[in-house]
Amino acid sequence: MNPTFKFSTIIPVRFGDMDALGHVNNAKYLTYFEEARMAYYMNLFHFKADDVKSLSFILAEVNVKFKNPARAGEKLEAFIRVSEFGTKSFKMEYELVNAESHMLVAEGMTVQVMFDYDKGVTIPVPEEFKKKILEFEHKS
Repeated sequence: MNPTFKFSTIIPVRFGDMDALGHVNNAKYLTYFEEARMAYYMNLFHFKADDVKSLSFILAEVNVKFKNPARAGEKLEAFIRVSEFGTKSFKMEYELVNAESHMLVAEGMTVQVMFDYDKGVTIPVPEEFKKKILEFEHKS
């Protein structure tokens, strides 16, 4: 495991993820990041998939740097961490690594903004949410 990341999950590369050139289509990396985010939250907050509405934030920004191609049948280890908090947002960083060769496939970043879905407005990051993540990431 990458020592700068406290959490990772394995993501299989499926045949349907391929483009006409035989490697993972660039849009699929956003799905891989999403899968890693959900695994991170499920691990840390112990909620089930049907509790997803309890996550009160929206995705505001995504950045992906493609390093090496991934292909069907491979398994990617997705490393993920929360690297920064703002008043109403938090930043997550990702590394996707071939689980067998350990070759870096992609790295990326997302920004999530806390959001009240009922009122349709941004809200401050809840202190308990932030505290739990900081304790997990050992940044308290």
